[in-house]
Amino acid sequence: LRLRKGPEGTFIGDGQRVVRRMIAQGVVIKVLCTPEWIEKLPIPQGIDVVTTSRGRLNAIVGYSLHQGIMALGRIPDPGPLKGSLLLALDGLSNAENVGGVMRSAAAFGVEGVLVGPGTASPWLRRAVRVSLGAPLQVPVHFVDDLPAALRPRNAWAAHIHGEHRAYTEVDLTQDICVVLGGEAGGVAPGTIAACRGVIYIPMAEGWDCLNVASSTAVLLSEVRRQRSEIHRPPFERQVK
Repeated sequence: LRLRKGPEGTFIGDGQRVVRRMIAQGVVIKVLCTPEWIEKLPIPQGIDVVTTSRGRLNAIVGYSLHQGIMALGRIPDPGPLKGSLLLALDGLSNAENVGGVMRSAAAFGVEGVLVGPGTASPWLRRAVRVSLGAPLQVPVHFVDDLPAALRPRNAWAAHIHGEHRAYTEVDLTQDICVVLGGEAGGVAPGTIAACRGVIYIPMAEGWDCLNVASSTAVLLSEVRRQRSEIHRPPFERQVK
């Protein structure tokens, strides 16, 4: 934990909801918890389980572990990158923000996330905690050259400066990759150049700031709205 990562190919999840998801996905290697969790969790046979008091647990990890449970898990193979709805993360250095983005990605059915250089890993403990283990559901793909990975795709950068279009004015029913940048500088110019265009979320006069995780939820909800519209029966669309 002090090194902010587990052994190669593993991740650390803390809190009961994350650990339950890890157990359900079959990726748990070890569990460290206070004794009461032994009866509360469906821990499979063969999993290494260590119990100790809350005081000793907090001393070991170096901070107060509020739910008294964590686990070490294997990072699953994401498989090939595919799907009609992808996200790309460009320079999101804050792990909590990455976790919030991943949580929205799971909620709205994103099929893959490209993680470029300078972005905090979605497998960091803090990101996993905030996302409630979303990387176990949404495949994560690390890329060394994000612009190169975006050029062949229908990628749109979410950015508030320069020449841009309101996100509701873009056809999001096609295969698409939505690109999100860090909160300080947004999507990098080189990454924007690899995209088809720039979209933004119109806001109230005098305000142009929305947390990247909140922006993700807004953008992805519009993708789902547009896609549900084209699958709605013609009569229902006319009545609306």
